[in-house]
Order: sequence, then structure tokens, then C-alpha cells
Amino acid sequence: MKNNYKNYSTIATFIIFLLLWEFISKSGFFNINLFPPPTKVFRAFLESLLTGEFFNDVSISLIRAIFGFAIGSMIGICLGILTGRITIFRLTIGQIAHFLRNIPSIAFVPLVIVWFGIGETSKILLVMWGVIFPVWISTHQGVINIDKHHIWAIKSLGANRLQTLKEVIFYGSIPFIVSGMRIGIAISFITLVAAEMAGAFSGVGYRILTSHLIFRVDKMILGIATLGLMGLVADRCYIIAVKNLFPWVQLR
Repeated sequence: MKNNYKNYSTIATFIIFLLLWEFISKSGFFNINLFPPPTKVFRAFLESLLTGEFFNDVSISLIRAIFGFAIGSMIGICLGILTGRITIFRLTIGQIAHFLRNIPSIAFVPLVIVWFGIGETSKILLVMWGVIFPVWISTHQGVINIDKHHIWAIKSLGANRLQTLKEVIFYGSIPFIVSGMRIGIAISFITLVAAEMAGAFSGVGYRILTSHLIFRVDKMILGIATLGLMGLVADRCYIIAVKNLFPWVQLR
């Protein structure tokens, strides 16, 4: 009953929002070409569906985001375990990573395009770069917060290093890792859009930019709304996956 109430309230909120948007857009207070109503944005959506443009852009952007996110997450987890467990890595690679994480990923867009061109490699690398650091620092915090008594206990039972790493350090850090990866999902879309706007011939970010050049505000808003929906769906799917794989981790 409680879940149904939450679902109904969410749907009602969106309906009210769309109705207000429609009313304000058509009230005459704003230029309708600069602030199109949702009905006009929906027509732009149907137009994109008929041409095949919509699904093509969404699928290409999703592939780039998924590959970049997966690679960046794996590197971030490995790096976090190393810097959290081994002092020499924390004092060397960890300090370099702390410096690099303060540089916005978007700042690397021109450089990566110069080095790797405007192909798929540059987009995936930029997404990967943006994801690495939140996953790394979350994993690092999870590892250093492991209770040493747990490590001593499993070693006293005869566990080797690999078993200790898996059963205590990795599983004990899971709540931190999944939180970092959840942040990484949002960052992956931010970085991807910046890369697609700077140099691409397809993707949602590229479509927003080209719509701006031809003054199609309705298509711009459609692209922005699509990004929001993609991020929301990715986040919900991630939560479902985490609940199935690690049921003891609480995500909302």
C-alpha cells in the first residue's frame, strides 16, 4: 500500500508539472519558440522516432557510457584496494590520484580529442576517467575502515591473502564501493555529453548541440529530458542489480 501511494504521488507530481509547464508556455509571458510547451517537445520526439534518430542517438550514447563506466569502475576498485591496503601505493599513486581528481574531467576533452580523435575511443576514455575517481576514493575509504580484528580473525582461521582480500576486505568495502559507483553513473553521463558536444557525429549530446545551431529549442529540451530519463533508468537498474547481488546493502 505504501509503495502504491509513493508511485501514485510521483505520477501525480509529474502530471501537475507538465500541466503547469504547458499553461505557462502558452500564457503569452514567454516566447513560445524559446520556451516550447511539452506538447511541442512531444511532437519533436515523434519526429525523431519516425526518422530513427532518437533510438540511434540513445543507443550510441548508452554504449559509450556503459563501456566507460565498466572500465572506470574496475580501475577505481583496484586502485582503491591498493591505496587502502599498501602504504607505498597510498603515498605515491594515491597522492597523484588526489591531485588528478581535482581536475574536472571536462577539462581533458580538447586534449583527448587531439590525442585520440573524435572516434569512440575518446568518448569511452573520457567517461572512464570521470568514473575512476569517485569509485577509487569510495573504495579506498571502505578498505581503510575495515576493522582490523576481522582481518586477524580470518587469518587465525588459516585464511591466505587471497581469501582475506576477498572475504573481508572486498566484501567489507562493498557498501562504499556501490555508493561510489552510483555517483560514477551520474558523472559518466556528464562527461559523455561534454565529449559528444565537443567532437562527435552522433549521440544525445551531439543532437542537443546541433539542435542549438538550427534553433530547435524543442529538440534541445527533448535531448535534455532524454538524458535525465537515461540517468534515472540507469540508477534504478543499478539499485535493482545491487539488491540482487548484495542484499545486505541498503540503497534507496
